[in-house]
Amino acid sequence: MFYQNEDIIREIKTSTARMRLLKNGIIHYTYLPKAQIDVAEHMENYHALVDLAGDKSWPLIIDAAELINITAEARAKVKELEPVTPTLAKAFVTRSLGHKLLISFFFKINKPTIPNRIFSNYEEAVEWLVKVSQQSPESA
Repeated sequence: MFYQNEDIIREIKTSTARMRLLKNGIIHYTYLPKAQIDVAEHMENYHALVDLAGDKSWPLIIDAAELINITAEARAKVKELEPVTPTLAKAFVTRSLGHKLLISFFFKINKPTIPNRIFSNYEEAVEWLVKVSQQSPESA
């Protein structure tokens, strides 16, 4: 992992995800294996993220090693809530070419309003998230 247990400031676990706010100012978001996300699960995760974030937006690093099943309705809800979700940028980390292609395809169909990028390793993802968050007006 790219951090130690003592680097976790706060952690929230839902029925489909685990979110950790880290000392480096990044939220590490991990879907649980074989997660099935419909609107109800997405709303549970959204509210957990809002609770974890408090009154500030944070960069997210998302484990994309596990393939999740997200319904069309849940994808629509993700897009609908994106402008009010407390995130500055999202970095997806996976070594799977298939997962990278699926995520890229999703970005092309659902153009994100915040910076998103796919990485093969955590170090590059963290470096990019730190850089993007330093350039954000919210961090000023």
